[in-house]
Amino acid sequence: MLTTPLHAVGRCAIAIFLLTVISAPTVRPVFPKPQIDSSSRTFFDLGLEATDWVRLFQVVPPSEGWGISYHDSRAWGLDPYYYSNGTITSDTEGIKAGDPQRSAFLMGGHDAGLGAFAALDAYLASHDEGYREMFEVYYGYFKRAQLPSNASSTKLSTYTIDGRGQTVDESGYWAEQTNIVANPNSSIGNASDNVQLVAAFPAAEHGDPIAATLIAHYRLTHNQTSLNMLTKYANWLLRVQIKTGEYSGAFPVTQYHWLTGWKPRMYETTESAWILCELYKITLNQTYLRGAISAGDYMLSRQFANSTDIFVQGALPYEWNRTQYSRLVSTNHAGFTILAWTDLYRLTRNTAYLTAARRYADWLLNMQVTTQNYQWGDHKFANDSLAAGGYYYGYDTVNHSFGWRTALSLWSAAYAIPGLLTLGRELNDPRYLQSARMAIEWLPKMRFTDQRLTPLQALGTVKNIKSSYWGRYAQFYQPDWSEVEKAGIPKFVSDVSANKSALHSSHLTWFEQTYSLDFALADYEMASRGPQFMKMIWSWWPSLGFEPRYGADVAFGMFAMANFLGYEHEIITAKAKFAYVSNAVYALGENRPHLLRMYHRAQLLFSSAARDFRDGWYAVALFKLRKAESLTNWILPRLGQFEFPDLEWMNQVALLTAISVTSVLIGLTHSQKSKGRTRSRR
Repeated sequence: MLTTPLHAVGRCAIAIFLLTVISAPTVRPVFPKPQIDSSSRTFFDLGLEATDWVRLFQVVPPSEGWGISYHDSRAWGLDPYYYSNGTITSDTEGIKAGDPQRSAFLMGGHDAGLGAFAALDAYLASHDEGYREMFEVYYGYFKRAQLPSNASSTKLSTYTIDGRGQTVDESGYWAEQTNIVANPNSSIGNASDNVQLVAAFPAAEHGDPIAATLIAHYRLTHNQTSLNMLTKYANWLLRVQIKTGEYSGAFPVTQYHWLTGWKPRMYETTESAWILCELYKITLNQTYLRGAISAGDYMLSRQFANSTDIFVQGALPYEWNRTQYSRLVSTNHAGFTILAWTDLYRLTRNTAYLTAARRYADWLLNMQVTTQNYQWGDHKFANDSLAAGGYYYGYDTVNHSFGWRTALSLWSAAYAIPGLLTLGRELNDPRYLQSARMAIEWLPKMRFTDQRLTPLQALGTVKNIKSSYWGRYAQFYQPDWSEVEKAGIPKFVSDVSANKSALHSSHLTWFEQTYSLDFALADYEMASRGPQFMKMIWSWWPSLGFEPRYGADVAFGMFAMANFLGYEHEIITAKAKFAYVSNAVYALGENRPHLLRMYHRAQLLFSSAARDFRDGWYAVALFKLRKAESLTNWILPRLGQFEFPDLEWMNQVALLTAISVTSVLIGLTHSQKSKGRTRSRR
């Protein structure tokens, strides 16, 4: 079993390179090409495909050639929240029988924020201008919608609470919802539509994903507009943070709900703590760090520390809506929790944060379905090949049961990946890297491969996409067959198989009537494929629908892993080249000032890439690393007759070292076998 620490492998490789500069004979070098694992390319490709899926549904100006075209700029850059029975809708109940679509709402916030993050990552991975244009449409929405804004009527929200008027200043927040209602005498999609861009649910949950995208953009470009937007948002974020009392440091669902007596939610708190840490890193504004510390300390005060139940110990309560504590713990904010506490440890050196992050990550690993080969994780569904690698969505801490929350969540896996990668490197713990690897390999199992042409009503037009009415990715996978039976899916299939005449509904919607569809039949066609599909469609049953943002969730995880592996693979060769260029340029000195200038540019990029990688901004880090290496490649042939050490034998060492690192990072899934008996999970 490999026991060499990851960092030690890298240091040994670089040391060998540097020693060879002094000792080897002198000829021009030939550097080894990094041995990239094919799965890294697969992750990039899946990230691009997921981004393409999101792109199908982005609302864009009529002049653009993709997405959903709409005439009103207040809708541009937002995404449909949900498709229910083939139609953009504002709920999951569908359109009333016989009626055309009369209303819809579009989501910014986490939908547009994650979509923009995917578009930026996709552009950095492919250099395809189409993804840059996709990002620019989202970016235009960010600029238009930040309050106060001419595009939105909402800035100061006034509520009547306990008979008194309360005013909440939402300046700095992004109006995250566009409501569209058709004129009474026409259908939706016409110039007569009533369109409003509003701050309908001003929560950190919706603002933080936009902020994360802008942080990545600023790290990449140092764009002042992005920094200005971040500063305004940070002021809003700190303004809504709870300052005193039992919940000091937490973030409420919204200010309105906090004023009416609702309690804070952990999702907003963990994600905001991470965002504030990252804002501090790029601004050095101590106010942001103090806000992050306050949130991190609140999280510490709520962490379960004395439970004998492995599905509770180390977790954080979900804290949802009107309750002080819901009875649940949930993995949906796990990645942000790990990132926040790891950041806080690095910024403060307070080991309490690192201890908490380790305990929490160990809890998350207990919530992951694993096979018998692993000493950690839950083995109850180990024989279900589609379940292995996913994380249970939640657990009841009072009744000590899962219920329907044995469902494995798409976004729990996607968001956990960067957190586990960051903590795994910080603690040099291969279990966390293994867990992330298993999660990234689980996500494609949730991919529907349907290629049938499916009509969807999109703001008055019909888009025909190659997919199912369940979308590209399942929201959940339910490995517990008893829960699938409770949902009524097997009985439905059995009843229809016995009597197909009972399948068709006499109350077809306008959409079904217009396009000769029957969604009850679509339900049957999907569920009758077998148990795998019954488990993949369980969560919204019997409504057919999907959220387009699932693609952005998947892209978030895919690009994180792909760029992490890409950087780890390429850094050894890149540093080797840079070491030799450094010696050559300084040996030539003032004779080649243009080379010295280019060398300093490369040096800055290398340093910046290393910081971005350590901080978990893997796409930005790999982009800068490749740019730095391209500068060294430009310098090499312009060094004239300067003689280099003979790298013939060293190339072999570098190649072997790269393969060793690859085996640590990529072969982790196969490196650890069970030792001793498996602990009981019940």
